[in-house]
Amino acid sequence: MSRVGAFIPIKSRSNRVTSKNFRLFRGRPLYQWIIDHAIASGAFDAVHVDTDSDLIAQYATDAGALLIHRRPELAADDANGNDLLVHHGQVCPDFDYYFQLFATAPTLRSQTIRDCVRRLEGAVECGQRGRDSIFTATRESGWYWFGAQPVNFRPGILPRSQDAPGVIKETTGLYGITRAALTKYYCRIGARPIAHIVSPDEAVDLDTERDFQVGEVLMLGAGERQL
Repeated sequence: MSRVGAFIPIKSRSNRVTSKNFRLFRGRPLYQWIIDHAIASGAFDAVHVDTDSDLIAQYATDAGALLIHRRPELAADDANGNDLLVHHGQVCPDFDYYFQLFATAPTLRSQTIRDCVRRLEGAVECGQRGRDSIFTATRESGWYWFGAQPVNFRPGILPRSQDAPGVIKETTGLYGITRAALTKYYCRIGARPIAHIVSPDEAVDLDTERDFQVGEVLMLGAGERQL
């Protein structure tokens, strides 16, 4: 039986939005949402919260999560999600699958988290095209440019807008990977990832003041749907 671990990094300090993880979102501190959704999903053998905040640590342990004390070097601005998950794989080596979730994705539903875990497990178990990881994403349509070059079209052969090839965009809310791929690539995405498409209201990523404003409006539009 495979073992699946969730790892939620939540540090106390933030740059773009002061005390971001403690800000109220829909009447609750931001950090509480993803902890509750991960636990409520029932998809994990253990949910870990990596933090340097006593307040977050207390909430996490009261909710039933396990605590990882944030190492100072991993609280630095140049530490990234890959660094964190590689560290978590080293300090918690007993899982077959490692999932990373973020407080900045408060609208990611428990059902979606559960679906992602099952989808990756199922793909790996049946050897589906060598799949080794998964991330949540949206499919964007339109004409895209990068570095003054077109990405998904040729300007001289312009198709109809409805025929534009879609571009996949990470939501940065959820990543999952097998232990074998994590230890091979030292990255939260492996060589053959699955892009799990979610709706725009689940793709909320709160990193700026405007993100908070847009997120609240999206949730008003979503009504009372259970998260």
